[in-house]
Amino acid sequence: MQQCCNTEDGSWKKPGPASGPYETTLNDGSVVTYCWYRFIDQPVFSQFNWTEEKKSALQSLIEKIHAEWPIDRDYMPKQTFGDLVSIDDNLIVTPPDGLEVGYVPIVVKQTSKQQ
Repeated sequence: MQQCCNTEDGSWKKPGPASGPYETTLNDGSVVTYCWYRFIDQPVFSQFNWTEEKKSALQSLIEKIHAEWPIDRDYMPKQTFGDLVSIDDNLIVTPPDGLEVGYVPIVVKQTSKQQ
């Protein structure tokens, strides 16, 4: 696996990504680089001094959500007023084989179209 970020140590590397890096080009022409992390291994959680039991419980919950909540189902009531935000279709990425449940894409870099 290639490196997903330039940091030698720290939360980006330990425990580190499960897969990546990958790239996608957004509608504005910029390129986003991302890696797939096990949900509980994403860098943001390293700041918490959680027990293995607490980490395992959260990871199990996320795996259950990923396994049982299809992307094409409505989880909130339909909007009755106002405008919806649009999302760049290129931000919807497909996980690599074996990482469909319990893993999330984490953006590690975005470069402008001029670079």
